[in-house]
Amino acid sequence: MLTRCASYLGPTSTAVTSHEMAMCVLPDPLDRIREGSLDLIDEDNCNAFGSGDVSRSKQHLQAYPMKNIMFYTQIPSKLSRHVMSRWFQFLITDLGMQFSSGEYAEKVTKFNANKLRFEIAMGYRDDHSGPWHHLTQGNVSRTLSCRPNTWGIYSCDHFPLFELGSCHYKHYLVNIVFPSLPLGDIVDDFRGLAPLSGVIIYEVHQTVGFTKLWLTIKAALFPVVLIMLCWLMNRLSSQTKPLALTEKSLVVMGISLTVYNAPVELLSLYIDAPWLLVLNDFRQGVLVASLFSFWIILVGEHKRAPQEEKDHTGHIGNYWKEMGVVSLSCIFFFVYEFCERGIQVAFPFYSLWGSAGSRTIAVSYFLAEFCYYIMQ
Repeated sequence: MLTRCASYLGPTSTAVTSHEMAMCVLPDPLDRIREGSLDLIDEDNCNAFGSGDVSRSKQHLQAYPMKNIMFYTQIPSKLSRHVMSRWFQFLITDLGMQFSSGEYAEKVTKFNANKLRFEIAMGYRDDHSGPWHHLTQGNVSRTLSCRPNTWGIYSCDHFPLFELGSCHYKHYLVNIVFPSLPLGDIVDDFRGLAPLSGVIIYEVHQTVGFTKLWLTIKAALFPVVLIMLCWLMNRLSSQTKPLALTEKSLVVMGISLTVYNAPVELLSLYIDAPWLLVLNDFRQGVLVASLFSFWIILVGEHKRAPQEEKDHTGHIGNYWKEMGVVSLSCIFFFVYEFCERGIQVAFPFYSLWGSAGSRTIAVSYFLAEFCYYIMQ
């Protein structure tokens, strides 16, 4: 009940906006991305670097091959006059593809030609009209999964595009070039933009109100928890008898809770910290592991009979089976975290769920962990 009331009274945690990508004809868009050109394409300089043909309609660009068409969008939209804020904490985007040809979607599924490859580059700036600075670029591969909607357009499932662990700049620019669409090189009817209806980027970030509330709570609780932890450790150290296993686990849980409550997210307001998401997930994992360990030890110690308690040495090895399950689960999630967000710190376009093979490996990974937990 309290959680439900808080969801109505408190600010929304995340906000989602969609950006439909515009098109610009260029003689060498692939070379511009691969060479890390600083002249990124937006609405203002498309005429300067391209053929002067900003997309006025889809039919206007039918004569051009896909490799000469640059898709671009600005986050946030230039028309909105809004800016991104460092209070957003992170920036996550998905890409949505829409096709107007039912025959195209059916053949893509029939021939299993659902692999989409494209080149992408990103830029940033901190004013509305200054030059764009190059941020990163890469070659990306994703898997399409499309189905018709009520308007007769084949809308594909959104797939991850990129993830930034901090939102350090006010404006971002995305340039994408599709060398060709699936089946575009072997079926004449599907060459160029023929089957494509639209390309949309869905952007997700944390809201300013939620971030301020969350950091205020953490900043207020951190000294309180730290003082309680110091009091507990001083009280335990003053005892003459050795510490019991329950007391040791309580200290470990207190330390992990104190580390988790430290408001290190405030660093993102001053420096570009793309590693913050990985750090926060790691701190949360340590806290959950210590909490589970404390519960296991607390319940185990209280369930022991008086005679068993006399013979009990109070060693962590007495709970090796239970701790083995907790440790293995933590290792699984640690490996997954660094295979996903760890790589995204250096290459934000990487996604473990971007292809069917990677999704199968990830799902099998979690199923193996669940089966091991059930068997134990």
